[in-house]
This record gives sequence, structure tokens and C-alpha cells, in this order.
Amino acid sequence: WEKSLSKTDANYEHNRLEALWVHQWHDVVNLELLGDVLKSPEPRARAQAVRVLGYWRDRVPNAVELLKAASADENMRVRLEVVRVASFFKGAEAAQALDAAYAVLKQPTDYYIEYCFKETLKQLQSLQSQFVLPSDPAVLAAVLEKLSDDDLKKAPKVEPVLNALLSRKSVDLGSRENAVKELAKIHGISREAALLRTLEVLDARGVAGAGAADELSKLIATTPAPKLAVEREKLSALAEKASQGGVRRAAWGALILADADPLSTAKLAESDAARAALIDAISFVADPGLRAKFQPILAESLSQPKLSAGVRAAVVRALPLTGAENAKVSFSTLLSFLEKGDERTGAARSLLQLPRDSWSAEGVAPALKSVLAWAQSVPTDKRTQQSFVETVQTAMQLAALLPAEEALSVRKELRALGVSVFVVKTVREQMRYDTPRLVVAAGKPFELIVENTDVMPHNLLIVTPGSRQSVSESVQTRRPDQLDKKGRAYVPEKDNRVLEATRLLEPGQKETLKMNAPGKEGEYEYVCSFPGHSMIMWGKLVVTKDVDAYIQSHPESAQPSASAPSSLGHSHASLK
Repeated sequence: WEKSLSKTDANYEHNRLEALWVHQWHDVVNLELLGDVLKSPEPRARAQAVRVLGYWRDRVPNAVELLKAASADENMRVRLEVVRVASFFKGAEAAQALDAAYAVLKQPTDYYIEYCFKETLKQLQSLQSQFVLPSDPAVLAAVLEKLSDDDLKKAPKVEPVLNALLSRKSVDLGSRENAVKELAKIHGISREAALLRTLEVLDARGVAGAGAADELSKLIATTPAPKLAVEREKLSALAEKASQGGVRRAAWGALILADADPLSTAKLAESDAARAALIDAISFVADPGLRAKFQPILAESLSQPKLSAGVRAAVVRALPLTGAENAKVSFSTLLSFLEKGDERTGAARSLLQLPRDSWSAEGVAPALKSVLAWAQSVPTDKRTQQSFVETVQTAMQLAALLPAEEALSVRKELRALGVSVFVVKTVREQMRYDTPRLVVAAGKPFELIVENTDVMPHNLLIVTPGSRQSVSESVQTRRPDQLDKKGRAYVPEKDNRVLEATRLLEPGQKETLKMNAPGKEGEYEYVCSFPGHSMIMWGKLVVTKDVDAYIQSHPESAQPSASAPSSLGHSHASLK
């Protein structure tokens, strides 16, 4: 019947495929027919011929070669079948089948190919004595983009693999350090030269390498200054010419550590872009004494008559990093920004990073007046944006410095703005949240944006009154990879005391919690349950039927300085 088909029939290719399926149904191998349909001008026929090839793979002498040929097919569905069929090969043919699956990546893929490739790779690699990579450089580059972090760690320690590891923000610091050392061995250079080489690679990757550059800076921060000084000339060139902000910051951070003299380093920053990158790089410096030495440089920058917006924003971000000894001056400076409106949101964020014993009432009233005028001008549909919420929350906390009646009036006006979104951030190196008290209306919905701006991981659990310590203790012995059903570390399973929780947030990460406040009034709590943090890193979530009345009768107490975290007080942020 198949031989009698007319090639001029519009259904010729369809009918030949049906003949092939009949052979498959009866499990009778027809090599000639299979070969013909694999070469059919109809892509749907070719795709199903590849599927039949998979069924007959143990009885087709050149099955893997035919699969490799089909991997170059112009049709995406055919290539999908190639990836799927490859997963069934075993023994000596498994490695060849893996090559066929890899070859598919030379052409565009879609969700289905990506998913199937992942599963095929998992199956075929499990049959190998070691992780097998494609030899074709173009295919290798495509494969490395698709491998998980764990697969990359298992792969041979060749330069493309190491560069791929170092190009990912998600890779842990230990693996990143090992990759740098392996690169140093390959090129016969020092670890520090390998760090610099990696920064250059990340800069060439464009925006995709920016996040990884920030992570690489953590390795730079642990490098002895004399070893960085050896690469000073190259670091200086990279700091000036790098196109990506993350790479520039990393290079400037290395220069700061190498010089250990901010004034000397600052002389190298001749352009506004360089000065902004230098100031931003202060955040990568672990030594608080070295950071404090930047205060005169920041003050001098602000005194310039033609201060660029980029430098001004960087200074506002950096002021809280110059230490407790400069905190009072920083408070006054940031308050003036809040009043003038320049970098208002940035100033609000930085103010909350300062220890509360550096806050004073002087200048607060005009600053709050300015914030109120601005807040009232913001359209209602823009008042849930994080920048707006943070600025208003800062104003709410600053109001505590005013006389009681005046403070009450300001808070009432701010609450009248009618938003129900809050922001809670961690404070760098102070083991606390920047907002230690929230007041919400009982039974009403609200959102909480939790952002980790510290240099270590934190989370936030909202728990029932008085349970923060016992809830935290219940997960203290867990490993970080022991997750609950929602993928959250250090969150107990099926514990009714936990009302809501974030995942474990790495530095720079944030998460939004959306929930209804409990209907029962009380002083609920939020806490970081990361081992060792819960004793001092917590705050109160006050649930009340009348927010105004509660705040009037419970004025905020001053929050302690970073030097005395164990006596955590309760400041306020509330939006009705």
C-alpha cells in the first residue's frame, strides 16, 4: 500500500507517516521507510519519524547518527523530539546522544525544548562517570547559560565553566572563591590578578555581569591590602574605563582597600561618574574605621557649587556608613535634603539607617512641613510606591521629636493620605530593623515590603503575641537548605503562631507580604529567625481597632543606638 501511494497526492507525506505508524504499532522495524520519512519535506512527518526512531533505537544500526542529523533540522518541533529521544539512550551511546541534545542549542529554543533539555541532561549526565560538556565552543556557551548552579559546580574546571560560575549572582561565595583560584592556576597568575581578570570579563558581558560584580566585591573585601596594591595600576585603569557600574564600584572598592587612605584614592576620581562610583564603593568596605575616614570627602563633595545629581545621590547613600561618630552631622545633612526635596527619598532611607541617639529636634519641623506638602501633591494611585511609603514612614518617625500636640497633628495629616503599605529594612551591621513598630487596623488588609540592606541574610516572620522567641528557637538547629513547603528557610511547618513570613533574604533582596491584619487586637511581633538573630532583631506589629487613638495614647519611645541593640525600643511607622 505504501509503495502504491502517488507522490502527487496532497496527502502523500501524511499517508507515508501513517504507514510508518502501522509498522510501529505492530513493532516491525522498516529501516527504509523510516529513512524516507526522516527526510520528508513535511516537518510534522519528520518530527514523528524521530519519535519512531526513539522506539526502534535498539534495532536501528545508526540510530545516534540519525538523531544527530535531525538535531540540525530547521523545524523546532523536530528538534524537540530529538531532545526527548536522546534521553532514552544508554551505555556507550549515551554520550553520543548527549552530543545530539547539545547540538539542538545551536538554534533557537522555546519553553518546551528548554524544559525537555533540562530533563534529558539530568538523565544522560547521571549515566556518565563525570560531567560531559560539548566540544563546540558555540554550543558550550549556550549550554553553560542553561545549566543550574549545581550542574556548573559539577562540570570540569575549564575556563568557560569557571567564567560562567563567576558571572552568576546566585553562586555562593565559597564556590566563587574556588573558581577564582582555579582560574589563577589555569593562567599561572595570582588570585588577585584572577579577580581583576574576572572583573574585566564581567564588564564585557554588559548589564548581565553587574550583579555578579557586586558579589565578586565580597571576595575583594577579604583580600589583604598589600596584595591588592600589586594590581593597583590595572585596578585604577579599570575603575576609570569600565562601562558597567557594578564593575566600576568593585574596582574602586579594591583601590580603597589597597590605598587604605581615602584622600589618596579620591584624587584618582576625576570625573563625576568616577566620583559617584568611588563613593558607592564605600559600601563594600568592611572596616568601619576606614569608612569613617570618608566623611570629610563626602562633606567636601556636598560643598561643590556644581554638584552632579549622581554624586549627590551617592553621598546621600553613603552618609550612614561613616559611623556613629559622624552620625549627628549626617543626620543634620540628610534632614536638609529632606526639607529641600533634593534626593528626598534617598535621604529618608538613609535617615532610618542612623542610630536614633543621633537624631535631634533641630530642623525637624521645617523638614516635615516640606514632606507633607510633597506627599499631598502625589497622586493617590502613586501612594503605594515604595519610594513614597518609605519617605512617609520616615516622617512618621521624625514626628516623635516634635512637641506632643504638634507631633499628633503631623501624624494625623500623614495618616490621612490613606495608604496601607509599609516598608521594613534591615540596618547594616546593627542587627536590627529600621522600623521597630508598625500599627495596623484590626482585620484590615495591608502590605509589608521587607528589604535586606545588610551584608548578611535575614528574614521576617510575623508571629502571635509573645511567641517570637519560642518560634525562633524551634528552627535554630535547622540547616539553611531545610525549607518549608513555600521554600522558606527557618520557618516552622504547620505552626499556627506564624501568621506570615518571608523567605531568607540575601543582601540586596526584598519581598512583599500581603495579608489581613488579625481581627483580635494585641501586640503581635515580627522577628528574624536566622540562628542567633532573634534575641535582638525584632519589632512589634500593633493591631488595634483605632489606630489614631492608639498612637495618641502610646507615643514612641526612642530607639537605641547600634552600640546597645539589646535594649531595643519601639519607634513608629503607621499609615491608616
